[in-house]
Formats: sequence, structure tokens, C-alpha cells
Amino acid sequence: MSKRRLYFHIFLILAALLIGGLSIWNSGLIPEGKNYPNLTALAMLFVLLGQLAQLKAYQNQKNSKNS
Repeated sequence: MSKRRLYFHIFLILAALLIGGLSIWNSGLIPEGKNYPNLTALAMLFVLLGQLAQLKAYQNQKNSKNS
């Protein structure tokens, strides 16, 4: 993975943490008077998990090539 692509994944992870954190800080995990969770925070969580999974898959692929 090139440095440019790695920095892109790290940027997306940081952006997801920032947006999700601000959303939880502003509205709470379950917005007041609502029966459903904070969907913005959940979406950012899934973006974060997807990016971490891609970085892990790349690391595993890189390690298998070296073996």
C-alpha cells in the first residue's frame, strides 16, 4: 500500500471518529424523545470498522507475500 493510500485510510478513520464523536456529544447516543439510536454515530462506526478491516487485510496480504 502506498503512503498516499495509507494516509487516506487514516484520514477517513480520524474523520469518522470526529464526526461520530461530535454527533454523540451533541445529541447523545439515543436522542432525547426518540426511540432509535443516533444514526450518524452508527454510520461513522461502520466507516471506522470498514477502514480498520481494510488496513488489517492489507497487512495480512503483505505478510503472506513475505513468507
